[in-house]
Amino acid sequence: MTNKNYSNVPVFENGMAQPVFPFTDGKTGEKYNPNTSSIVRYCVYVESDYDMDGDGKRDLVKVLVQVPRSAVEGNYKAASLFEARPYCAGVQEDGYAHMKEVESKEYRKFDFADLNKKVPARVPTDYISAMDLALKADPADWYYPDKGNNNNMVYENLDNFNYYLVRGFAVIVSAGFGALGSDGFNYVGSDYERDAFKFVVEWLHGDRTAYADREGTIATKADWSNGNVAMTGRSYAGTMPFAVATTGVEGLKTIIPVAGISDWYSQQNQQGAQRYWPKEMLNSFLAYFCSSRYNDTTLTEKQLDDIAAFHHELSLQQLKCGFDYDKDFWGSGNYRLNADKIKCSALIVQGLNDENVSTKQFEMMYKSFEKAGQTVKAIIHQGPHITPTMPNKNYGILIDGKFYDDIVNEWISHYLYGIDNNAETMPTVLAQDNINQKKWETEHSWTTEHTIKLESAETGVTVIDTDWEKANISAENFDDIVAQKSTNMNKRYVTAPFKKPMTIQGTICVNLKAALKDGDVENDFNPENRNDADILTMKLGSSAISGKMDDVEITVLLCDVCDEKFDSIQTVDPERNIIPVVTVKENGIINGGDLPAFNEVEFSTVHKNYRVITRAFADLCNPEAGYEPETATNSIKLKKGEYHNYHVYLNATRYTVEPGHRLAVVIATEDPVNCLIHKTYSIEIENASVNAEVPVTKVFENCTLNTK
Repeated sequence: MTNKNYSNVPVFENGMAQPVFPFTDGKTGEKYNPNTSSIVRYCVYVESDYDMDGDGKRDLVKVLVQVPRSAVEGNYKAASLFEARPYCAGVQEDGYAHMKEVESKEYRKFDFADLNKKVPARVPTDYISAMDLALKADPADWYYPDKGNNNNMVYENLDNFNYYLVRGFAVIVSAGFGALGSDGFNYVGSDYERDAFKFVVEWLHGDRTAYADREGTIATKADWSNGNVAMTGRSYAGTMPFAVATTGVEGLKTIIPVAGISDWYSQQNQQGAQRYWPKEMLNSFLAYFCSSRYNDTTLTEKQLDDIAAFHHELSLQQLKCGFDYDKDFWGSGNYRLNADKIKCSALIVQGLNDENVSTKQFEMMYKSFEKAGQTVKAIIHQGPHITPTMPNKNYGILIDGKFYDDIVNEWISHYLYGIDNNAETMPTVLAQDNINQKKWETEHSWTTEHTIKLESAETGVTVIDTDWEKANISAENFDDIVAQKSTNMNKRYVTAPFKKPMTIQGTICVNLKAALKDGDVENDFNPENRNDADILTMKLGSSAISGKMDDVEITVLLCDVCDEKFDSIQTVDPERNIIPVVTVKENGIINGGDLPAFNEVEFSTVHKNYRVITRAFADLCNPEAGYEPETATNSIKLKKGEYHNYHVYLNATRYTVEPGHRLAVVIATEDPVNCLIHKTYSIEIENASVNAEVPVTKVFENCTLNTK
């Protein structure tokens, strides 16, 4: 029966949806009553096209629906904001311990061809409306202890999008295949993973069946939906919007990916070399971490063993690739290869100090939307791996004086409700200044028209090696040391001080000629497990597995250096994850309605003589490797003294160098932070060959690099 107390409809003023809907949260107890809640919540199970787990039935994908009651009662059709986040139904926090527990375990052979077996769709025996389903809903379906994460309650991001609920949007959340409540396997970077979320969009658009029960007998429709969907989220949840966009699925009107991945190969590797954290280099680690389905008490031992066997086979397939690109293993997760299928717009958000998901990922995504001829904008901030508003931490930063969610509100109001506002005329690039974080600059394009070249004036050769102890280098001080001096592990090439400010924007290419100098080639350069990885992961760069020489790594950095200490925003922890924030205004981020406000914060600064602007990794065994991930397919066996040309593409950046500061190109061997296999080798660099092509926003003269 219609409740007139909940009959509001969306109201748009100044181009944005206004907070006119009452809010009730979705947690258990007195706070949530399905009979009176102004926000309707319930779960559905969307039927996929796959039977990954081989039980003869199409796998179901669990989806949490949150939508204003007024829409469900038929007063208006709601647009949907969809977060596809494999973590949200729970995680296996014992990932490192698990990898060691199973490192020598034997599993049955899992045949990946079995994933493609075709089974017929279900035939529903009954139908239930969204309202009737919501009235029957049990909050324990979406708010329950997460057995793998210190018993936290999930869906862990239940309150992250309340801002949009009180403005009339539906909020849809799913963890996809392999999560608790869903069928199938978590298969990182695969078509199966991508399609799980595409199927959810299809249901919201009215093109696919979902069920009210896990048995798949009672069908239900999103009859409250206007069919228009936006996808957003950070990290893994910022990756899936791009993946789904490359399918061209109907109903997906726009995406707002935050720190999302464009290509899984170059998330884990870079130009034939490792780039990610050592103990998480196997995709099976992440697949296990997200497999909350392990906690499904209805599964048999065989079903649990099947999940484990699948993940083990995933490991074995990656081991055959080593650190090189393989189209069969990595191709499905190279989403940019399907840019021609994109039919929606994008507002891409990225932190310039994000060392988790590198800035190269946002740039490749941006270029993909340009290639597709679709509207694309970028908001680039100085933070690490964060969203400009962090509800779980009760803070947010201002974006050029505006609330981040207000900007997203304006964007999705335009694309999902057709509101005529300023969304399409906002700056193509809006970038937070690295010198004054209150200052935001605009550009008409991410691609610049100008480049300067930094050319070495040095002659002769430089030899660098991997002796951490001799260089007094560790994970805690690598940046500090190599940015400020040359050691046995690194060589610095430094410009003279700049007389005028210069803004770098884009991807820097460092060119050099180098050769293997010394090392025990026949014994894989005597590998050591310095970062305590499991045995299976340690096999990743083994010639015995891949049949080739692999991972003779160089690390290349571009640094801002100055004789005088200066303030800069940079990470402060060895893993390069954390930039502390300071509160500048309590309750300064307004969420509207009856929602609490968040604190307005700014990034803390450090006072040092240097700042690493950007970095990259490359394998000397992959001289053909360039910017595109697939160029890292071919590798060679290095011969001592045999030189090759290398073109190392650093992660994309935007950075203003102040007058009196210098740029330093640093070429090093191993970076202890990102070092799975510590090897003993040395390389020699032809000094005169070293140069860097630096994209800049204005015309500048080329510069000379000297040793200092």
